[in-house]
Amino acid sequence: MAIAGIWREGQGNHPSAFTILTTEPGPDIAPFHNRQVVVLRPVDWSAWINLTKPESELLKPLPAGSLNEETVRQGSD
Repeated sequence: MAIAGIWREGQGNHPSAFTILTTEPGPDIAPFHNRQVVVLRPVDWSAWINLTKPESELLKPLPAGSLNEETVRQGSD
């Protein structure tokens, strides 16, 4: 998987910049947060880079069961 983002090359005194795109949360993320990063599946990488699919097909939450929950550190709320 990959995270959808936008990259801008630096020019003159302005450094390169990027942003990570977010969307409404899918069912795996909704219990924890009101947004989620846009995750691109490998089959969609080329479409994102080459602009061959509409953004509406790519910039959407993942379906249920796509992500697993894992506790990293107990008591870190």
